Amino acid sequence: MARVVYTDAAKADLLDAWLYIAQESQISADRVLDDLEREASMLSLQPLMGRARPELDDRIRSWPTSTPYILFYAPDVDGITVVRVLHHARDVGSSYGSARSR
Repeated sequence: MARVVYTDAAKADLLDAWLYIAQESQISADRVLDDLEREASMLSLQPLMGRARPELDDRIRSWPTSTPYILFYAPDVDGITVVRVLHHARDVGSSYGSARSR
């Protein structure tokens, strides 16, 4: 089975997303995180499905999920490493770059 690994920055992104959504509904927040996990698992099986993002890093790809969030990940031999999970309305260039300081 392919694996999905989350960086500390991606884990922080997921927590931030859950906390924000949970202000209105914890059930909705749980559902969004479940959907993100399901889509990350799907990507781990076919990691080249996402769009290449050489402007961010040579190995990074992105996947617009069924939620308002985009998965940024790096394929590897065993699956994928999710490096960031960002809301689609965020400035990806500045947000992605801040992951390196986390």
